[in-house]
Amino acid sequence: MKRPNFFARSIPQLGVRNVPEAQAYYRDVLGFRIDWSWGENDYGAVSRDEMAVYLSRWDCPIQPAWNLVNVREVDALCAEWKSRGATILAEPEDKPWGLREFTLQDLNGHCFRVGKPANPGPPKSRDPIPVTYVHRLPAWEEYTRMVQAVHWEGFTNFEAARQSLPQSRFCVVAERDGQFAGMARICGDGAQFFYIMDVAVMPEFQHAGIGTGLMNEIVTFLRQAAPEKALVCLFTGENRAGFYQRFGFEGPETWLYGMCARQLRTAD
Repeated sequence: MKRPNFFARSIPQLGVRNVPEAQAYYRDVLGFRIDWSWGENDYGAVSRDEMAVYLSRWDCPIQPAWNLVNVREVDALCAEWKSRGATILAEPEDKPWGLREFTLQDLNGHCFRVGKPANPGPPKSRDPIPVTYVHRLPAWEEYTRMVQAVHWEGFTNFEAARQSLPQSRFCVVAERDGQFAGMARICGDGAQFFYIMDVAVMPEFQHAGIGTGLMNEIVTFLRQAAPEKALVCLFTGENRAGFYQRFGFEGPETWLYGMCARQLRTAD
C-alpha cells in the first residue's frame, strides 16, 4: 500500500502591525518580492528564492517569533542585509552544533537565525592525548552516554541500536586510563558491503587526534577484511567531509551519488 507523501514545505505566518509597511521592508531591505495582498491590507505574502513568508495584520500586541532559515551563503547575505540597514542581532559565527549562522530582527521584532553547515577549517590546537585503541564493543552505558554527549539522540533509535551493536563486523574503542573516550564501528554483510558508523569522540577528548586514530584502526581492518571491489561507505554532514577525505572517501561530486530516505514509500 502506498504511503501518502503529505509534506512539501512549511511557510511561517508572522503577525505585523501594518502589512504594506512590512512588505515594503522585506522588499527594500531584505530583497524579497511582494507576491500578493488580500483584503483591506490584512494579509499578504513575500518571497525570495525558495523562501516565502506570510504576513498577517495583528491589532493585539505582537509576540516576536523565531524562525530558522537554511541558506547557501551566510556571510554574503549578512553583508547584503547590513548594507541595506537591516538589524543584525548576532554576526556570522561558527556554532558548536556545526552551523555558521547569524541572527536578523525585522521591523516587527521577529527574529531569523540564518545558517548553513560550517566549514570545519583547521582543527583547534591541542596537544595529542595518549589513548589505547581496544577492539571491543562499548558497554551499553558507554554507548548511550556518547550518543547524548554528541547530541545524536534525535536520530538514534536506542532499541534498534541495542540490537545492532552485537552485529557489528568490527568495533574499536578509544580508552584513556580505562575511561571511554570514543568509538567507531563497521556494519555490513562482511563481503560486498561495509558501512562505517558511530564514529564519535567524547567532547572532553575532541581535537586531540583520537578521531584520526579511530579511523586509522577502521582503515587497517578494512584493508585486511574487505575483498577487492567491496563497497565501503559512510554518511556525514557536509561540514565533516574534509575529515573523511583524508582517508580516501569521496562525495557525489567525484564518485557515487548516494541517497537516503527519511520516509520510505511505495511508488505507482
